Amino acid sequence: MRVPIVAVVAAALMLAGCGKEPDPRAYPGSESGVTWEEATARYRLSLPACPMDGLRFDIQPRLTDRLAFTFTATKSCVDDYLTQHGVDAAHPFGRWPSGVSGTAGGAAIGPYDPPFDAEEMRQFGWVLDPGVQHDTYDDFETPNRWSTFEVLVKPGPDREVVYFRSVTLGGDG
Repeated sequence: MRVPIVAVVAAALMLAGCGKEPDPRAYPGSESGVTWEEATARYRLSLPACPMDGLRFDIQPRLTDRLAFTFTATKSCVDDYLTQHGVDAAHPFGRWPSGVSGTAGGAAIGPYDPPFDAEEMRQFGWVLDPGVQHDTYDDFETPNRWSTFEVLVKPGPDREVVYFRSVTLGGDG
């Protein structure tokens, strides 16, 4: 029995896609086979042009549509990046730990409750030091204006760690 060449090529292409190496910057549980570049294309987002390190990310399938990422860079780099995305870095929305208690949606909120979903933070290994005052921002936008992110900035003497979590869905056209 002879198999048409088109069927052989199609099968090879399908297997090649399945064998794609995962992006080493992706957190465990991130959408399989999606690179940072592919993930950020959904949000029309790019990284700052300045030197940075520690980039890690999590992207979820389109119906769940979540992008979370972190990196470390100088304060001037972080401030410039935030400014490019509509954030006034000099005027944070808030601080963490917040120093306040209350309720939101019927749930109690304490001053040391994490600024992002606690389960996601555990999944990503995001451990925050409550002894350090972090700045929070809620108006980071991507160029398509459909995607917004909550941002947490941990200050440091030379470099800052920045955490991003999408709030509204990305749009790719």
